[in-house]
Amino acid sequence: MVHPGSTPWPSYGTSLQVPAHPDFVAAIRAMTRSMAVLADVSLEDAEDLQMAVDEAAILLLPLVDDSVAPALSVEFELGADGVVVRLSAACRPGAEVDRSGMPWAMLVAIDPATAVQSQDGRVAIEISRRREDQLR
Repeated sequence: MVHPGSTPWPSYGTSLQVPAHPDFVAAIRAMTRSMAVLADVSLEDAEDLQMAVDEAAILLLPLVDDSVAPALSVEFELGADGVVVRLSAACRPGAEVDRSGMPWAMLVAIDPATAVQSQDGRVAIEISRRREDQLR
């Protein structure tokens, strides 16, 4: 058996797109857990990342532009240092993430480096978790 960390970790990514509806956030959570496990983050960090995905979805869903095929897109980037999750959606013109409520507070408590980007009608929230051996 090869011990994680004994060989270089390949960097790769994958993506998932689901309807912009709360019922489909569970699929994103499940994929997030799988990606976190593949990235060799701790179980606790994988659970934190799942909670962060929930909070990011709570922030994005009210902003979604229903005039287009409403969908949440999720990109996962796995690398030597951990996993990055980027949730995005086509949003209404001028839509902004609410940074004053509990979902935002929870999100930045889980990942203080949370980033929000708006470009070309899309709003994205990026969260990450590092592998434990990278924290030492």
